Amino acid sequence: MRPSASLRQGPCYDRSVILRPDLRVDRVEQLSLAYLAEHGVRGLLLDLDETLLPAGAAEPTREVVAWATSLLGGGLRLAIVSNGRPARVRLTASKLGVPGRWLVGKPWPGAYRRGLRDLGVPASEAAMVGDQLFTDVIGARAAGLRTILVPPLSSAGLPHTRLLRRIEAGLLEGGERGRPVHR
Repeated sequence: MRPSASLRQGPCYDRSVILRPDLRVDRVEQLSLAYLAEHGVRGLLLDLDETLLPAGAAEPTREVVAWATSLLGGGLRLAIVSNGRPARVRLTASKLGVPGRWLVGKPWPGAYRRGLRDLGVPASEAAMVGDQLFTDVIGARAAGLRTILVPPLSSAGLPHTRLLRRIEAGLLEGGERGRPVHR
């Protein structure tokens, strides 16, 4: 399955779209090597919790591992940037064969810049894949990356995360002038 929208080239400095992802997909596995290459993406920064793994899952599914292996085999660079716990990030990074950073301090732009160093590609050739507007999209935009939003893999989360998800849902539902955003 192919995403239906296009990834804009270059960083977004328009404040009216700072909370709008460049692309929305239902799961990371929808991002194919061909689609990413077509849009000039040579590296992906990946959020961990609720993007690659649902809350409580010990390790990535076979499908996520196969997806990452396929992208890596095609020359795409991947790295995990997470506010999650070290052991969880290390285990998933190891299973996927990618670098992983934990407790990075998203949404601060420095978190994404450190991830870009792991990728070895400039921000203009990378995208951030995550499940939260207020960390993954805002922070990645501030660091000059394109953004790809996936729905969270579960409804679990800390109380403040669940509250933010309700706010995010309202923002995404409304889109620009009431239209859905990149769906």
